[in-house]
Amino acid sequence: MFSLIQEQQTGELPVKTFCKLKKVSEACYYYWRKKYMNHAKAVGRPQAESFSLLQLEADEHNGAQIFAEYNGLKLYKEVPVSYLKELLR
Repeated sequence: MFSLIQEQQTGELPVKTFCKLKKVSEACYYYWRKKYMNHAKAVGRPQAESFSLLQLEADEHNGAQIFAEYNGLKLYKEVPVSYLKELLR
C-alpha cells in the first residue's frame, strides 16, 4: 500500500480520482497515508529516541513471589517511578 501512497503523491491526480482508478476507497487511502507518514517520520528519527536501554540481569527470580504484574511485565520488587516511566517511553 505504501507504494500506492507514493505513486499518488508523486503523480498529478487528485486523491478522489486516483482512488477510483486504483479501486481503493478514500477512507482506506487516508488510513494508509497516515501510517505512511508516521513511518516516514519514524525512519528519520535517531535511534536514541526510539529505544530505551534496558539492563537485564540473570534470571534470579525463579520461585520468587511477584510484587506486581502488568501486561506481561513482572516486577519482583518495588521500583522507582522514574524506572517505570523509562520503560513506557
